[in-house]
Amino acid sequence: MAKMWKIRKDSCQCILCSHFCLLSEKNPLGKCNVRYFYHNEIHSLVDTHLACLQLDPIEKKPLYHFKPKSFALSVGTVGCNFSCQWCQNHNLVNAVSLESSNIDFFSHIKSSLGKKYSPDLLIEVAKRENAQCIAYTYNEPTIFYEQFEQIALKAIDNQLYNILVSNGYFSANVFEIFKEYIHGINIDLKSFSEKTYQQYCQARLKPVLDNLIRVKENNIHLEITTLFIPDLNDSVQEIKDLVSFIVNNLGKESIWHISAFYPAYQLLHKQKTPLSTLDKAYQIGKELGLQYIYYGNVPKNNTTYCPHCQEEIIKRNGYLVEVIKNFSGNCPKCGKFIVGIW
Repeated sequence: MAKMWKIRKDSCQCILCSHFCLLSEKNPLGKCNVRYFYHNEIHSLVDTHLACLQLDPIEKKPLYHFKPKSFALSVGTVGCNFSCQWCQNHNLVNAVSLESSNIDFFSHIKSSLGKKYSPDLLIEVAKRENAQCIAYTYNEPTIFYEQFEQIALKAIDNQLYNILVSNGYFSANVFEIFKEYIHGINIDLKSFSEKTYQQYCQARLKPVLDNLIRVKENNIHLEITTLFIPDLNDSVQEIKDLVSFIVNNLGKESIWHISAFYPAYQLLHKQKTPLSTLDKAYQIGKELGLQYIYYGNVPKNNTTYCPHCQEEIIKRNGYLVEVIKNFSGNCPKCGKFIVGIW
């Protein structure tokens, strides 16, 4: 396993994500709150502990063009390299917030950060539950890179798919490694504003855009999710800019999920997203040429149609999915390929 840090004078630079945190005895903890400096190396506070383990429909990730009707064993840890003010999993990602530089303290609390699972045990659970995929999700998988890689390699040995649900802030260094064993990625494109990323997520927009292009160029199955928040990222101009980026850089065949915000965490004062906002985003997306747009967490029709002849391919009612008979990737009416892994 490659070391995901670079040694500097009296410090180490983490190269897992695009924060590139410089850690030392005086500043031992990364922005994610789980990478820490000790004896001129960077270690993982979560080690082999998982805070979440659950069987989910693949559609919940959400992935609509990846093995529909299959199930994924979803795993995640505490911590995150983003600080989104609307985070739905804030209790999980903020489970550890350390100011102490006492490394003995770090070691002491490891056992409280979830249950220890070996890769072999997880594969055993996945097979027992008839899961076809392992999904690395709930928080940002980049920050638990060591166990994520060990599980993923074991999954491939056992003919299971690997799915990443990510904020898209991973570094080019780590992407070059995990692109060899990841089959599909859903990336949250939270906004098309640098100011919003900095103010509300403590991150930057450009690394996310660069990684969306990087994933596409490496032919990894990609789906994109945007959560629309009233008066924050839902202006007509921002939606147009976001969709134009997708169309021009990732292609009209890109799969875009649009979701509604519900008051959470530090944005409890915000109103929930009206359905009209998602309708507006859907209309703009279609006008600019996107072929596959799906509503998330609201009761709307999410049927997949062939973009060439409009033949109905996959019906969805929540997580109840009906795939047209004999569908294996090509439209049964016109023969055109429907982008995805089927």
